[in-house]
Amino acid sequence: MPSEKLTRILLSKSPFSEAEIAAMSEDEGWAWVYANPEPRREVRPQVCFTGFRAADKPALAATAERVGLEVVDAVTKGLTYLVAGENAGPAKLDKARKQGVAIMDRTAFERLAETGEVPSPSAN
Repeated sequence: MPSEKLTRILLSKSPFSEAEIAAMSEDEGWAWVYANPEPRREVRPQVCFTGFRAADKPALAATAERVGLEVVDAVTKGLTYLVAGENAGPAKLDKARKQGVAIMDRTAFERLAETGEVPSPSAN
């Protein structure tokens, strides 16, 4: 019979019933655990839109999702692109610059979405 720790793991992550788990040896249980690792979460590049009208954001977000970007609402550690509209606040821009985030305007973002080409820093 598997240890209490292994039993908890198998109950939460395996298709086995309590009876099937109880019939396993410790080695069989751990063999199953290591043979069936949890799938890794897909990590996608992140984009944040700032300084745009609320009416414009859904279309921008849809474009970002279509090309495989994850849309976030703030400048985070994992942020890849900050797309700045005319009313972009200085705090988000400053934080993004300090983190080395690629900052672009709407035109550069649309070009990125269309071609996959990341604008050079001088285009910011």
